[in-house]
Amino acid sequence: MLKFLFLMIGLMLMSFMGEFLIYFPYYIFLILMWVMSYFGNFVSVSFLGTDVLSWFLIMLTFWIIMLMHLSSHSYKVFEYFYEKFCFILIFMMVLLFLTFGSLDLLSFYIFFEGSLIPIYLLIVGWGYQPERLQAGVYLLLYTIFASLPLLVSIMVLGDYLGSYSFCFMFYFGKSFYWLSFWFFFRFLLFLVKLPAFYVHLWLPKAHVEAPVSGSMMLAGVLLKLGCYGMMRLMSFFDGKVVFFSSFLVSLGLLGGLMVGFICLRQVDLKALIAYSSVSHMGLALGGLGSWGLWGYSSCLYTCVAHGLCSSALFYMSGVVYERSGSRSILINKGLMEVMPSMSFWWFMFCVGNMAAPVVLNLVGELGLMGSILSFSFFSMLFLMFFSFLGACYSLYLFSSTQHGMYFSGIRFFSDGLVREYLVLMLHFYPLFFLILEVDMMTF
Repeated sequence: MLKFLFLMIGLMLMSFMGEFLIYFPYYIFLILMWVMSYFGNFVSVSFLGTDVLSWFLIMLTFWIIMLMHLSSHSYKVFEYFYEKFCFILIFMMVLLFLTFGSLDLLSFYIFFEGSLIPIYLLIVGWGYQPERLQAGVYLLLYTIFASLPLLVSIMVLGDYLGSYSFCFMFYFGKSFYWLSFWFFFRFLLFLVKLPAFYVHLWLPKAHVEAPVSGSMMLAGVLLKLGCYGMMRLMSFFDGKVVFFSSFLVSLGLLGGLMVGFICLRQVDLKALIAYSSVSHMGLALGGLGSWGLWGYSSCLYTCVAHGLCSSALFYMSGVVYERSGSRSILINKGLMEVMPSMSFWWFMFCVGNMAAPVVLNLVGELGLMGSILSFSFFSMLFLMFFSFLGACYSLYLFSSTQHGMYFSGIRFFSDGLVREYLVLMLHFYPLFFLILEVDMMTF
């Protein structure tokens, strides 16, 4: 009963600032998914099904897309192709629902690649600068190039086993030891979508050029496709992942450290938040590569927590950009004097970004660190630097924007609208209360 009340309070708050008919399809989907959670750990209907892993990511998708509707009210006020924008969001919601709910590998691949279409349209159609065309091309080329080995391996595997079904592959695919040779080729696409270091260059460019809703979608859900694909396919290898564990843990930790140093020299708000997302996903990759139940479940905690926290940070950077017309940290300084109420939310989400107590990020990152330490105790030194750098760039983000002498041209800032505080509160609402219900996500 408590879980149902938790959902309905959020829905009523969203209806308070929006049109009921726009949110009605989301209500139906959310209530349906919530009811399905009471029927056990796995529910299957035709070619779709949900388990604990896909259920939470579907719920995260619906929640973030509803918040994208709330945060893009200016498109409706200024009549900036609002109907087309709503259609793209609903199209994205359906594709992501089919991606997370697919029960066979081929349909998962089709819907996985199809989710690129709406985010590409968002970046190119509602982006800020002319460079958005280049960002869209980066996004497509990186993902399509990496997806070709996965498509070839899917075709070969389907021809060998005679089926693309996840259940069939889980029970019969373990006996084929040659599957381990296809491991890296399959995971190349998921490393790009994660994104892992060395194949992450499309993400900061896409974030900087995307509108606020596009950044929320990229950080909130689309980065989780990489984690979901790896978590879904890792179970087919029946422990053979340990042959690649050293590679995955090293790539995650060292790549996250490098990106942490890159964060400290950023002068663009959205670029700083985007690079911090790459750093956090590096830790998730390391915990997942250590191949333990602790790291596997903590990766899900981190996906949900990071999706909500980074989405809120991108939204706040969009709020600042709407008022000052710039994303530069050098111009947007001293906001605590100009927007004191908004500074509270900057503080709360920066605290969440560094995985401090009170938010779900803490549970996820502690579990990932414990899993990596169980794999190799010598990684403690890297984890110490990793945690220290996470606190450094989170404090740098907060102190450089909220403290100091404010720019004389921004005296006319308004503190914040009710709609903006509502969006931020609905980001923090599940982020805070889910830490009290961590047992819901245990495997």
